[in-house]
Amino acid sequence: MESQPAILIIGGSSGIGLALARRHAAEGWRVAVAGSSAAKLESIRAEFPAWQTFAADLRDAEARQRLLADIDAAGLRYRRVVYAAGRYLNERVFTLNRDDSAALLAVNLQAFAESFAWAAAHLQNGGAGGEMVCIASSAGLLDYPYASLYAQCKRAMLACADAYRTALAPFSIRVLAVAPGYVDTAALRALNGGDARHKPFLVSEERAVAEILAALSAGRDTLVFPRRMRLLLALCALLPKPLLAWAMRRKLDKKVLHRPPAGGKQ
Repeated sequence: MESQPAILIIGGSSGIGLALARRHAAEGWRVAVAGSSAAKLESIRAEFPAWQTFAADLRDAEARQRLLADIDAAGLRYRRVVYAAGRYLNERVFTLNRDDSAALLAVNLQAFAESFAWAAAHLQNGGAGGEMVCIASSAGLLDYPYASLYAQCKRAMLACADAYRTALAPFSIRVLAVAPGYVDTAALRALNGGDARHKPFLVSEERAVAEILAALSAGRDTLVFPRRMRLLLALCALLPKPLLAWAMRRKLDKKVLHRPPAGGKQ
């Protein structure tokens, strides 16, 4: 039905993205998801045959352009566009090689920038406003010299969202930047030996979805959750940068023992 609102979630085949897709479908939205895993997308098509699905390796620039062209060609007009793709590798344990660095930059920064540029044009062309959402990370909220590449990418994502928010406000397009703490996703569990319960302030995917939808309903600009994580980060931000860098270095430095398998989701 054309009266149904539609949502596009890039990075929607797993984790928070998939949880958001399920919730929107349950509330009567038309859903489209893009992801890199053929197996995950096949499972989604079997469970939700009405959803549109798109496959792309976001690490590849040509694949990203084909993805956006395919989304355009599908002809669905979206009210809400979410960038939920991400890639993570623990840089305090493992030294990044050239491929690691390229993948982190491609998924967390370059693909995000291209997707948000597309989303802005798509919503402006529709003329009816809408919402753009990016799933960043609380890691991007602290500014200190020792920040990892992952954290720097997420910090840039938050800054980019601020710029789009200002640029698109006259066109009734809202931009929400989400900076969650640890969310109990399959990807996080895989990076922690199958169990992430030791992570501080861990929240469920359902809680994350509820927080995001509440922020959208309230017209929020930025969402940081859970509350205890937000308070901790606010206190850390008050520290002088040299002291913050020293504290983070003491907490995060570990000996590099071996190279890991490829990590993170797209």
